Amino acid sequence: MTATITATGLSKRFDRTEVLRGAEIFATGGHLTLVEGAPGSGRTTLARCLTGVYRPDGGTVSLGLGGRGSVDLTAADARTVAWLRARTLAAFDGAPAAAPTLTAAAAVARAAGCTHTAAVAGLTRLGAGTHAHLPLGRLRTDGRHRVALAAAMLACRPFVVLDEPERHAPATVLTDWLRQLTESGAAVVVTAACGSSLTAIASAVGELREGEIEWHTT
Repeated sequence: MTATITATGLSKRFDRTEVLRGAEIFATGGHLTLVEGAPGSGRTTLARCLTGVYRPDGGTVSLGLGGRGSVDLTAADARTVAWLRARTLAAFDGAPAAAPTLTAAAAVARAAGCTHTAAVAGLTRLGAGTHAHLPLGRLRTDGRHRVALAAAMLACRPFVVLDEPERHAPATVLTDWLRQLTESGAAVVVTAACGSSLTAIASAVGELREGEIEWHTT
């Protein structure tokens, strides 16, 4: 099974601001696809369109599972999107949506579907091991983001979309972990600021500018 994420002609507008204008992306299993961009270029909007958080105003997002067919995420109803996000998509685009009384390790384990031991190890890997037994409500913003990132990295899903993970993880740790994800066959899409160190391991790099992505291979 080869996982693929295909987005064609994506457009997204907020009020009078056109954030995406015909953006296209193709990510395949076993590879890291990197989208760089300046602040305000629409990186987070792109990531959220790819994972069903936002429904684009135009264009399509298709998740392909090889011989098992594909799903048009943009045409799917809310229940289907929720099912896909719970079972096939691992996404990081902000703090976790979990009760503030839940400990960091419990939040990771619940979101990723992993053991408590694996959750603690994942947090430790991201430099947040001391947060493991603290309730989310006591963590600062960066700590909560690391919880969400650990959950996405541990989820073992065929599709992985991470919005600016470099802001919340040591560079060498992130690079090694992303390599492991691609070696497992996941289709990984990462957004980043221009000049990202992740270009060294990316199969394709694009720059998001004025709503479109200009691609070049590495």
